[in-house]
Amino acid sequence: MQDVNLNLAKVVVDSRKRLGLSQEALAEEANISLSTIQRIEKGTVSPRAHTIKILAKTLNLEVADLISKPDEKEEFLPNFSLLKKMNLSILLLSFLPFINTIIPLILWKTTNKAKGNLIAGKIISLQLLWGILTIIGVIMTLFLSNLIQGNAGDGLFICLLFFLLAVLFNVYQIVRTSLFLTKEDDNVLSSVPNFF
Repeated sequence: MQDVNLNLAKVVVDSRKRLGLSQEALAEEANISLSTIQRIEKGTVSPRAHTIKILAKTLNLEVADLISKPDEKEEFLPNFSLLKKMNLSILLLSFLPFINTIIPLILWKTTNKAKGNLIAGKIISLQLLWGILTIIGVIMTLFLSNLIQGNAGDGLFICLLFFLLAVLFNVYQIVRTSLFLTKEDDNVLSSVPNFF
C-alpha cells in the first residue's frame, strides 16, 4: 500500500504543478483541507475513495491515474535521455548507410527501459529507410548520368553530390529529432513506419 501512496503523492504533486496550483489553491478548489493535501503529497495517508475522486476531477485526471501502482505506468513512459543518446549516436557514422544503426541498436538492446519503445524503433527504422533510399538513389544517379552523358567521370561527380545531399538530409533529420526529444514530445517521427 505504501507504493500506491507514494505514487499517488507523486502524481498529485506533478499534476498540481503542471496546472500551476499551490497546495492552498488545490485545497480550496477541491474543497479538501490543506493538511489533507499535504499528507497526501507526503505519501503518509491513504485517502478515502471520495477524496481520490475529487482530486482526480480537480486535477483533470482519471481515478486510475491516481491509484495505479508505479511500475504499471513506468514501463510505458519513454526514457527521453536514452532516446536522445540513441539518436545522437547516429551522427558518428551518419555517412555510412546501415552501419550507422549499430550503436543505437546496441544501446536499445542493452537497456531494458527502451525495449519495445515505439520511438526507439522509429529512430532506427528511419535510418534503415535512409540507407535503402540512399543506396538506391546513388545507383540510379550513377546509372542515369552515365546513360544520358555517356561519360563515367561526370556520373561519379553527380553521384557524389547526391550522396552528400543525402547525408545532409540525414543530419538534418537527426538534429530535428533531437529537438523533439529535448522537448519530450512523443509525436516525434510520426510519419515514419516502425519496423521493430
